[in-house]
Amino acid sequence: MEHFTSFDLRQTGTMPVRNSSEIKASYCGVGCETLDRDYFDPVPVFPQLPELGVKWARLQTGWIKCEREPGKYDFSWLDWQVDTLLKSGIQPWLSLSYGNPLYTPEAGPSAEQAVGQVPLNTPEAETAWLNYVKALTAHFRDRVQVYEVWNEPNHPKFWVNLPIGGDQYARLFESTQAAIREVFPEARIAALAMTGAFLSPAGHKFTREFFENITDPDSVDIVTFHSYRYPPDRDYAEDFAAAKALVAEYNPRAELWQGESGYPSQPGGTGAKAHRDRTSEVLQAKWLSRHVLCHLGLGIKHVSWHQAIDLLGYREPDKVNPKGLLRAPKATRKPSFYVYQRICGLFDADTQPVRRRWRAHVQTTTADCLMPTVKAFHFQDSGRRPYITYWKNGEIALDEEAPDKVDLWVAGDWSRAELLDPYTGNIYQVDGTSDGEGYSFALPVTDYALILRRKGSP
Repeated sequence: MEHFTSFDLRQTGTMPVRNSSEIKASYCGVGCETLDRDYFDPVPVFPQLPELGVKWARLQTGWIKCEREPGKYDFSWLDWQVDTLLKSGIQPWLSLSYGNPLYTPEAGPSAEQAVGQVPLNTPEAETAWLNYVKALTAHFRDRVQVYEVWNEPNHPKFWVNLPIGGDQYARLFESTQAAIREVFPEARIAALAMTGAFLSPAGHKFTREFFENITDPDSVDIVTFHSYRYPPDRDYAEDFAAAKALVAEYNPRAELWQGESGYPSQPGGTGAKAHRDRTSEVLQAKWLSRHVLCHLGLGIKHVSWHQAIDLLGYREPDKVNPKGLLRAPKATRKPSFYVYQRICGLFDADTQPVRRRWRAHVQTTTADCLMPTVKAFHFQDSGRRPYITYWKNGEIALDEEAPDKVDLWVAGDWSRAELLDPYTGNIYQVDGTSDGEGYSFALPVTDYALILRRKGSP
């Protein structure tokens, strides 16, 4: 990994990290999904999550695991997860899913076979589902505020026994959210949980069908969506703006959360593949830096990395879903863990996106034909200290990428500036030139996010 030695930068320190308990609020979270199917052991994983600095964790509730006999509920396995996270300063939120062979026996007896079995096939199944939802909500209402209805209802793997459509999902949402609010009126209800198609015309159609088939669009507090696109920032601002405007037509109050996203660290795994199935732990970490900071820069109120640890045997017994920040089974840390840790330590909820004048010109030595441009997002913390995070726009990340030089001008006071590298954790002193309106810098630019900020206490 290039450490910018050719740029004559003087290292002055390392990026600070903060425990989750030290951060008051943040939009950064991590996925702890699939424990309803026991795809990883949480015991070596959960103690590491507060060191990551996230403030949220998504859990799946696993109806089949909670109700093994009709009308008898055991939430003890989920209690351990919720309580362990809360003690660590992390707020769990619950994705209510999936089927239960007690009421959909045609699916098969295992938890994996129950995935995607929607409990609307018979009145008995729907009644049992709603009873389960009420029992679960009553059990967790004092500890959990956010409840998401189902997972990826536009995906054939997760919506198996009914036609796929926003109108069909609306049926499940309507009765489920009513059951939650019967027990916990103050609950925050999350809807849709769609795949990355949410940002596409097909996803817009699904979203419209959903909102037009529910009684009260205001019953939706949060709209969740997932994203695995590569490069992570390509056309993202435009696509997100279109989806946000669509949701606002029906409910301008609803927040948009990115509830699941990730990138594999090795080829040949299960789940969403790497670009052309070429990847590495280095590329995963680079993808994460751009993906997370793009979301925060766009003002998205939640970004969740899927997932905390690689999933062994996911869908195929001899395969791994390698999107974890930790390697399975021993829960050792990948580079992506440290990159996310450094970002979480820096970008809490007090560091907000802002608009700021800027311009950049890349002096490239790596492009054959096209001059690369720069993608940048601007922030300001509670002490009014400015930040800009930037990288080569639209670039496919490489294991070894020689940095180019960027002539960067940014409006405002950038005296005593420093450059932060979330991959290495290094902080460098940089000197800019003031013209009275802003500062000019000659800096490295590469295929992952770097952060320029003014020195000082946050």
